[in-house]
Amino acid sequence: MSPFVGLIAAWGLVTIALVVLLIYRSSLESHETDWIPLTDDDREDRAIKEQTIVEMRTGKLRWPIRALGTLSVVLLLVMVGVWMYSGITTPPPVP
Repeated sequence: MSPFVGLIAAWGLVTIALVVLLIYRSSLESHETDWIPLTDDDREDRAIKEQTIVEMRTGKLRWPIRALGTLSVVLLLVMVGVWMYSGITTPPPVP
């Protein structure tokens, strides 16, 4: 297996993990609302607790999403660099 194929596989895995985390965060944020009932104390407390839990879960995802996004971009740039280097150093085929 060439290093280029390994880089492509690593980039694909990192990018898939990033997309899965982004979809999960999006599904969490869809449960977040701006409206909290102010009529019943029990409903209000429950709504505040639910919103706090959603905010905590989305906050925990911030660092892994940034790390995977950065790693994905770095791997993509390394792949482009390896591709360009191999193109420069490989002699053209002789006809």
